[in-house]
Amino acid sequence: MTSKAVLIGVAIIAGGVIGFGYTLIKSSHPDVATLRKNITGGMMEQCAKAARAAPGISEPQVQAYCGCTATKLDAAMSDDEVKHLVDLENQGQTGMPPELAPKLDLISNTCRKEAQISD
Repeated sequence: MTSKAVLIGVAIIAGGVIGFGYTLIKSSHPDVATLRKNITGGMMEQCAKAARAAPGISEPQVQAYCGCTATKLDAAMSDDEVKHLVDLENQGQTGMPPELAPKLDLISNTCRKEAQISD
């Protein structure tokens, strides 16, 4: 499996935990900024964990790729999309909604290039 395929899978896995942290604070009804912070932190953590298992990727590349992916996905999501993810998490659905998959794929490819990870 190529690094590209692994990292696209990593991005999808990380996206699958995009509601990470919300479960810990869902009773307090946090604002969107707090939700974004928790989503980004959880995604960064899960992405790094998964990317470290990819062959031929150094730790600086893992950090660059996952930081880029988490930051760009946060910037690409509207407040309504963030709230939608939280609603899905509240319903027990932690996977990446299909409507966000094209954004995540584009972001993954961009970040892979920025982190200088070859195909």
